[in-house]
Amino acid sequence: MTTAAALARAAFIPEYTDFGAFQGQCIGLTGARGVLGGILLRRLEQHGVAVAAYPGDVNDEATVAAWFEQHRFSHFLHFAALVPVGQVEADPLLAFQTNVIGAFNVCKQLLRTQPQCWLFHCSSSHVYQPTAQPTPIAEDSPTHPPTYYGATKLAAERLIDTLLGKLQARYCIGRVFSFTHERQAHSYLVPSLRHRILALPEGATLEIDNPGAVRDIQDAEQVIDVVLHLAQRQATGTVNIGTGAGSSVADIARTVARSLGRTIQVTGVDRGAQGSLVADTTRLRALLGP
Repeated sequence: MTTAAALARAAFIPEYTDFGAFQGQCIGLTGARGVLGGILLRRLEQHGVAVAAYPGDVNDEATVAAWFEQHRFSHFLHFAALVPVGQVEADPLLAFQTNVIGAFNVCKQLLRTQPQCWLFHCSSSHVYQPTAQPTPIAEDSPTHPPTYYGATKLAAERLIDTLLGKLQARYCIGRVFSFTHERQAHSYLVPSLRHRILALPEGATLEIDNPGAVRDIQDAEQVIDVVLHLAQRQATGTVNIGTGAGSSVADIARTVARSLGRTIQVTGVDRGAQGSLVADTTRLRALLGP
């Protein structure tokens, strides 16, 4: 069993199956080389939906402009971003350019060539300040990003709200909480835990930093189910994409171990106020409802 499969599916998020709703239309996509964008591209293509994945760098404005001239989209899904902490911290200028100016380049050409197209922008729960207790965070909660990555994602949100709001374009900003997938790099939480647990003998103790930190984590495939539901409905505004349930990092480690058929002990020390990032899913539930 994969770790993603071991995570409980949120009952209020149905699997997306109505791909016929997109027939006769064309969907545009950035970030197809990433985990979420790659899943989305695969599922759309498997079900015969016309999709065009931008193959270049969103920072190359001229190439972005030429590519948009060649297509007409009903929906556009923007996932391209610089995400890994190491890369973001190593080159903050590139991170800002990709996550903020890259988003502007996409919005500019979308508005210039096809202003009636609906846009989904993939943002992150990292725009929020973690809470002291596992209290669900609503979309109108304070946004105080504790990381530079979160700051760039919040800057992109503000740009989109300002620009597309001014021009009365239709768009949705999805703040994605934690997710996992077998394609994630080892630097991410679950792949890192998996790698470390596999290196331990049966019954050994895994020592981790901040085992009490709480995260709202789900299978990446479920995130894409949500995105497809939002796209079909052409939802607008900002919405949290999470399960509404929190798990400590220690519990996540135990889930990973069970998925591997391993028995381990988990220990560690919470260093400072680690906090909680759990989604208030009230708005998402309303959008996904009948």
